[in-house]
Amino acid sequence: MTLPPQPPSSRSRTIHSGNHHPTSSSSSTKRPLVKTITWLLIVACSSFLSFYSGVWTGIQAASSSSDDDCVPKSGVGGSLAGLNSNGASSGGGCTAACLAEVAKENGELQRKVEVLAQQKVKEEMQNKLEQLCSNYPTSNSRNNKTKNNNGSSGSNLFTKSISHFATGLTRVSKDDLMNTFDFGVPPNPNTQDLDALILYNKKEALPSDETIAKQARYEDDNSVGLPFVSATTATENCDTMNVVLMNNPGDTRQCFALVGGQYQSYHVQRWMRRNPKYGGLNVEYPLILTSRGLTQSGRDEFPPPGTSHVKDHQEILTVYLNNQVDIKSRLKMILDKMNSKTVVVLTCNHGQSELLLNFVCSSKARGFDLSNVLVFPTDIETKELAEGMGLATFYEEKIMASVPKNEANYYGDKIFTRVMFAKVVCVQLVNELGKDLLFQDVDVVWYQNPLEYFHDSSLTEFDIYFQDDGSRQERYAPYSANSGFYFVRSNDKTKYLFRSLLYSSDLINKWYSHQQVLIALLSETSSLMGLTVKILSKEMEEFPGGVQYHRNKDALKKIMSAESKAIIFHMSWTNNKDNKLKFFQQMGECLEWLGTSSEVKEFW
Repeated sequence: MTLPPQPPSSRSRTIHSGNHHPTSSSSSTKRPLVKTITWLLIVACSSFLSFYSGVWTGIQAASSSSDDDCVPKSGVGGSLAGLNSNGASSGGGCTAACLAEVAKENGELQRKVEVLAQQKVKEEMQNKLEQLCSNYPTSNSRNNKTKNNNGSSGSNLFTKSISHFATGLTRVSKDDLMNTFDFGVPPNPNTQDLDALILYNKKEALPSDETIAKQARYEDDNSVGLPFVSATTATENCDTMNVVLMNNPGDTRQCFALVGGQYQSYHVQRWMRRNPKYGGLNVEYPLILTSRGLTQSGRDEFPPPGTSHVKDHQEILTVYLNNQVDIKSRLKMILDKMNSKTVVVLTCNHGQSELLLNFVCSSKARGFDLSNVLVFPTDIETKELAEGMGLATFYEEKIMASVPKNEANYYGDKIFTRVMFAKVVCVQLVNELGKDLLFQDVDVVWYQNPLEYFHDSSLTEFDIYFQDDGSRQERYAPYSANSGFYFVRSNDKTKYLFRSLLYSSDLINKWYSHQQVLIALLSETSSLMGLTVKILSKEMEEFPGGVQYHRNKDALKKIMSAESKAIIFHMSWTNNKDNKLKFFQQMGECLEWLGTSSEVKEFW
């Protein structure tokens, strides 16, 4: 039986760079026999003694030479060597007086030799010390280096060593920044006193105002702090801007590593202290690369699909690919007859048909034209029911054969997951054929025609708009897009997005939700291709849903008293059909009479 790995104890745990070698762990904790400073002194003294000994040996050898070896040479040096103490020429080479002058303790030449020797030894020692200190930096040497860098950069905060990617900081109001630049994500409420940071990588990117620029670089009085400016001023000289959205789920002791001078990455790596084989956060372990979906408790929100998930995915995708030409040809004829650039798309099985009835009845009661509504039924019964209510339908039995007729018992069960594929296919087909579309679940009622909102020319043009789901779980980050109500413009970016979603049904099978897969693809397609995504914030009155029903009673009262700006209501956040109908009934939005498909057809 193999025991699970145990966390290292605080006494024995050490930090190593590179691979961990068990055989060296014990020795690495022992005190070194000779400290680094001792080696420095030994090397310096050895250099001094060896050099001085060499010089002294040379002098002694010169003084013991014969007179013939000291014959004066022509030129200035020779003339000086040939003079006696009276200034006359000795004429006989190096006399005893000359040798004594060189060798005696206070001789001029001896003194100069000693000075030169000491100077040379000092230079050698300094060079050796600098070389060794560069290999073994101490806190003092690091501080000296920082001081030198500060002096050259002119900033006490942005030193020369980080100036290649960080030269200044400013503060801007978070609300001001997000209002100036619409990042598309749902803003968190109550942020009026919160600021965002703008980091500059070049001096030229700093604001034009010299005073602000100096404060941003921390060159002036340090007590002033970071300058607070408008978002427009802060970014006036920025050619590009990378936006990092940050939070701290779980309230952990979180750090951010900004690594400059590196190959650019547009993804954020997440590291966590944990056992590499299992479990969640464990401070006894070192930091290791971790999935962004791994929670502190150890639950993995983004596990890879298994063999069975891939097999099911390949089987249904094969059916789609083998029949797509015929499917698109027949669907195009229906879309052309509808003669509308924008189509309202729904899909429904027999188990959810009561909600479809409720949508149609409430819409007709308010006088809405449903001629541009296209239903993708997953069974023949729902097809007949929808057509009996005067709706256009497109039914493809080969693709929908795997979708159960019954309603889901709860969110995320197997029936729910199977229906998700139908939701993917219907949107992908209409989008691929060049139609803008509004997709909605059948648990929606209209107070106003939502297409008028999305067709408004004053609306900022995004590629895709989503109702805010309201959930802020990590698996829905950063958009929290509700996959039961969204508007899509047909273009190359959105076509790529929904093809990618279609080809990811193995993940849908594994994660039991196409919403989670769709949001992950939204993030990647936005980063990779510049897909623009807009979340219609839950703080807006226009697009309420289950989060308002369950958590915002004041908003619900305004809706029921017709004082709200609500355009639609989506009964999300509700486990099953029975509860949805019950809640609609409480709101006065539930169909009072339900009949068979033949009775409904006769009624309409």
